[in-house]
Amino acid sequence: MKHSIFLTLFIITSLLYGQDNAGAISGAPRQYMGTFQAFQKIRKLLNENENSNSIKFSDIKGSPYLNNEFEPGNIYIKDSLIEKGMLRYNIYADEIEIKDQQKLFGLYKIQDSKVKIGKDEIILKEFFEDQKKEKGYFITLINGNKVKLYKRIRCKIIEPLKAATPNQKDRSAKFKSYIDYYIILPIHKNGQLSKIKLKKKSIMNLMQDQEEKIKGYFKKNQVNLKREKDITKLFSYYESIDI
Repeated sequence: MKHSIFLTLFIITSLLYGQDNAGAISGAPRQYMGTFQAFQKIRKLLNENENSNSIKFSDIKGSPYLNNEFEPGNIYIKDSLIEKGMLRYNIYADEIEIKDQQKLFGLYKIQDSKVKIGKDEIILKEFFEDQKKEKGYFITLINGNKVKLYKRIRCKIIEPLKAATPNQKDRSAKFKSYIDYYIILPIHKNGQLSKIKLKKKSIMNLMQDQEEKIKGYFKKNQVNLKREKDITKLFSYYESIDI
């Protein structure tokens, strides 16, 4: 990769070499901070178990990644292509990992920077969570003139659980993902992201300037607001309506 990438990357590998705690879970990659933190959290949950050091990364259910494998991708600042490389999105750490030969790096978080990995465009945005300003990655679903629809995936660790009785099985530690949808519409001041409540009434309130047409869309289509494709089609329809 080009030397210019080191201007935009925060090098994480050097922080972890020599930290023996990463070996508490065999098979755990040592190079990357985000994944390392996941292993440390699991280790903490298990620290009263005499067999805690025997847990293997391969035994953890699920995945902290959007896609497990690195894929060719592009890095942009706003709309300017900065770099190309092998990329992967670590949902648990909410970081873009970059693989350069055998080393891993974390992409430095710059507002409105984005990456394209395969069919996914992942953009860094500011948003509010519990009235606190946060910064995180969102997957673009619609990037229209009126509608900008995004998906945010959060990944948490469900802690392992010892069986309460001999007839039950132990529950393994696992990664579990949760999805929220955010939108920017003309009614939102300063282009601020707003989390969508997946209820028909709340959706209708977002598109009240086209209330009759949206009502008609719901009547003609079996809209299931638990399905991403239905949510995307609904807002794509709203985008297509002339103001």
